[in-house]
Amino acid sequence: MDEKNNKISLKQRFLFWFLPLVISLLQRFIGVTSRRIDIGKENLDGLKETGRSWIFSIWHTNVLYSPYLNRNMNVAVMISSSRDGEYITNIVERFGNFGIRGSTSRGGLKALRALIHHLKKSGCAAFTPDGPRGPAFKVQSGIITAAANSGVPIVPFHYECTRQWIAKKAWDQHRVPKPFTTFIVSYGKPIFVPPALPEEEFEKARENVERAMLDNMELCRQKADELRKA
Repeated sequence: MDEKNNKISLKQRFLFWFLPLVISLLQRFIGVTSRRIDIGKENLDGLKETGRSWIFSIWHTNVLYSPYLNRNMNVAVMISSSRDGEYITNIVERFGNFGIRGSTSRGGLKALRALIHHLKKSGCAAFTPDGPRGPAFKVQSGIITAAANSGVPIVPFHYECTRQWIAKKAWDQHRVPKPFTTFIVSYGKPIFVPPALPEEEFEKARENVERAMLDNMELCRQKADELRKA
């Protein structure tokens, strides 16, 4: 958090600790009462076998459970510098990952440089390329810049659940799993972005990642629909 946000009350500090604790316990409860089906896990396993790092590309609609579903990977997650981001950071850390604070509106360039440095040291990272404010399901440029400068591939990630609430009035249509659900978790094929792309090729790379993420999301939705009908 920045200097301004460091001036917080004792009550706020308590909430920063307490609410992530409650949320993470609820996530663990739903996780242990549910089933998980992986799609495309071989895409991730192939990178692990060759010792490569990667960048998870995750729509904002999936931001709640992605740290749990990818726990204990030491993934660096780009998280907003806002106070809401403090809650997210604490949850991410409870699942064995960590936050790098910054967004398109504040501290973004410094955070992006820190994340690229982490990637070059063989660490993994995660972006919500349509966050923090949308528009939903539209890839912004930061993740393409990170991949081009680090040489690390982008892996589309998405989950849907057979039993879930969808916040239809929220800009990101957020998914909230219900207990005793089945998680369908999909890892797309790695996407490599060449370095030093001219503007036109950069835009093509952005569109390619966006299309791959939308396809990955649709694959998850179709599988969830099949299971609901079975």
